[in-house]
Amino acid sequence: MTQVSFGFPAAGFLGPSHMTMGTFDGVHRGHQALLKPLVAGARRAGAASVVVTFEPHPRCVLDPENCPANLTTLEEKTWLLDQLGLDHLVVIPFTPQIAALSPAVFMQRLLRGIQVRRMVIGENHRFGHGQRGDPAFLRRLGTRHDFTVEVAPTLARGKAPISSSRIRRLVLLGQVRAAAQLLGRDYVIRSTVEHGLKRGRELGFPTANLRISPNKLLPATGIYAVRVEIEGRTYAGALSVGFRPTFGSNSLTVEVFILDFDGDVYDKLLTVWFVQRLRAEKRFASVPALQQQMSRDVAAARRILGIDPAADRT
Repeated sequence: MTQVSFGFPAAGFLGPSHMTMGTFDGVHRGHQALLKPLVAGARRAGAASVVVTFEPHPRCVLDPENCPANLTTLEEKTWLLDQLGLDHLVVIPFTPQIAALSPAVFMQRLLRGIQVRRMVIGENHRFGHGQRGDPAFLRRLGTRHDFTVEVAPTLARGKAPISSSRIRRLVLLGQVRAAAQLLGRDYVIRSTVEHGLKRGRELGFPTANLRISPNKLLPATGIYAVRVEIEGRTYAGALSVGFRPTFGSNSLTVEVFILDFDGDVYDKLLTVWFVQRLRAEKRFASVPALQQQMSRDVAAARRILGIDPAADRT
């Protein structure tokens, strides 16, 4: 289980460690190409694997008008890093004071608490005031503090690098299949279920309303085929991101109809994987017309997710 700590670690907090740092929003394939060798190398050396990250995203502090929505909340990022086998996640609360630290002072505060033996960073990684912390700086520092520095090349797909900003654009367009190719997995939301208006139940399709964290990136409005994990079991689902235009609503909701499931999910944690967008959101002339379309959406989700409509229901 990945251990999480906040702020610069106290003196002597971690012994011999292999470390990287960055925002790692999305923990996408490019990040994984750096993180997997980091974890494997630490294990071989009998050292701890450590990621130093920042919350919120530094751009939200330095350029708040262009604050990017999160591909992964901190909880989701921790969960994904845990699946990669990471030992420690150090979360530095990013503030103007942290942004003003020179690379030397920033690293001095980290090295006081972490006995770094190896650093792995992306070739474009920069940190510290004026973005002056770069691979050359870290190599000079490593010579003085007895750690090695490895620079991981940027992973590309097609003619462009895999990046969080590229994935955000795809998710915003609802192109979740294309986003999955860059993420190395389907786009995911982990959320607890809150009470809604029970409109879906009245329509014959009881839905779970997901509580969405502030600044979590939502795919384009529409209907999606999804997989839903509840307490270790996975189900197929049809999910709506939208405003319920047929009912004149103006509040954005995310609600999922879980196929072949009738248990109580209120306040439970759901992991929802976006597999494919089925259609755009639409206003229907009548409730029966909406119900007919919802039936077609569920049938389409079954086909896409490989669920036999004639199979026994559990």
